[in-house]
Amino acid sequence: MTDDILRRQAIMPAAPAAAASLIEPLLAEIAGAGAEPVSLTLDYGPAGAAGTPVTVEGQVERATRTLVFAYGRLLSSEGQVLAAGSAVFRKPAPIINAG
Repeated sequence: MTDDILRRQAIMPAAPAAAASLIEPLLAEIAGAGAEPVSLTLDYGPAGAAGTPVTVEGQVERATRTLVFAYGRLLSSEGQVLAAGSAVFRKPAPIINAG
């Protein structure tokens, strides 16, 4: 696991998939430009109230030549884990210049 943790402050949306809508984009950013999601797994804790401040954080657990494995979590302003997720992203194929 890398030591680089990406953190973002956000406001909890009023949506059925609020945690996923905050965690997945952060993990995609961590995976890198052009990375495509392969899987996303979320584990939910206590529900966060819509409109409350939250922190979204994530980091790369490991990366191979073609895949990035990332982990993230959604924290309340008190530091309580509201959701945790892991994702796998496929890295874009390298562009080979045949010219």
